[in-house]
Amino acid sequence: MAILFSFSPWADIGNDQPAYKLARLMDKCLWFENENGGLGIPISWAMSGQTMEAICRVDPSIAGSIRVRTLNKGVFTSWDQSEIIGSTFHASSLVQPCLDDHYQEAYINGFVKEDIKHTNEVMWKLFERSPKGFCPSEKVFSIQCSRSVVEEGYEYCIIGGESFGSDFHAQNNKGGVFQLENGLKVLPTVNEILPNDFHKYHKAELLIDEIINYCRRNHIGRVVLSADVDFWLEGDDWETAVENGFNRIKWMYLKCKERENEIRMVNTHALIESSWQQGYSGLNSLIRFYESIGIPDPYRFISSWTNPKGNLDFVDWSRSDKAAQFIKAHTDKYLRGINHQQWVDGDKLQSSKQMWLNISGTVFYDDRPEWRDFMTDCFNENLEKAWNLLNDS
Repeated sequence: MAILFSFSPWADIGNDQPAYKLARLMDKCLWFENENGGLGIPISWAMSGQTMEAICRVDPSIAGSIRVRTLNKGVFTSWDQSEIIGSTFHASSLVQPCLDDHYQEAYINGFVKEDIKHTNEVMWKLFERSPKGFCPSEKVFSIQCSRSVVEEGYEYCIIGGESFGSDFHAQNNKGGVFQLENGLKVLPTVNEILPNDFHKYHKAELLIDEIINYCRRNHIGRVVLSADVDFWLEGDDWETAVENGFNRIKWMYLKCKERENEIRMVNTHALIESSWQQGYSGLNSLIRFYESIGIPDPYRFISSWTNPKGNLDFVDWSRSDKAAQFIKAHTDKYLRGINHQQWVDGDKLQSSKQMWLNISGTVFYDDRPEWRDFMTDCFNENLEKAWNLLNDS
């Protein structure tokens, strides 16, 4: 059986210039080989809701291309089609590490699900699409928060593979499809292979060789690769940037076609469907896997591509604590209001949440050096406005 290879670039873009470059790149990939009856290059485009709005704002024609050329939930589709993968609207985190269970559940119900629902509404309005796949911002994920993804209609979720073992130990976990009790399927990325390392993989065949050799070493038949789409949009001149990015993706696809007996490039949902196909491994329990590698609390364990040690050392605890205090205060006021213990102005309460969501993106809570001082004034200003609205409510 051929190795199934999925490429899922991630985008959280709000500015016009990069949004336009992304729209043009997507269009070229979607219509590739159309004149010969081809379905385009099967890419799983993972985007925040605000990115979806941005690409259609600067290039309205991309909405039509996505409607015509991508797979849709509930409709017969091909593994060789592109797909749109959803996320939170503001690239916000699915889980807040500074909250206990009571407030974590409130955060999931009142903040996360609303942000995902916002993306779903945007996706249907712009593209008439109900996607099957979900990709959390920065791959931040926990089993506890997974119900927010399931309850908003998604079938599978892409997460970072950093916690699933190393290539040096000949593990086969990253080729598996994991399942949760709520029905959500989970796919870990093969994080050792970076498709955006254009210095190492200056030719597409080098990347394809690496994927095939990795699979043979680790005895796996599926590979998900992911990286920020920005790497395929580099350059000030948009035409040159798009052409360079497209050529890199095109040759990756064509080299797979040249070796179709060994490797096949497909959309990410195909990897889920392959778990029912002869020749590929079936479903595994994610909780049991976590238990097998010694994770003490699998239900609350937070994974992220920035968190390979599982110790949350990537978190900016100062900002996270400030966010947690707001979420707690918002939840308490909401509960007092619905229990008729206090009169609450619902419009201002909701407006305060929306103001906080403007700074809910995971990069605001990332303590790595490149993000440590990310838009400090914006964070403080929006948080102050959110508190003022909350107090006035």
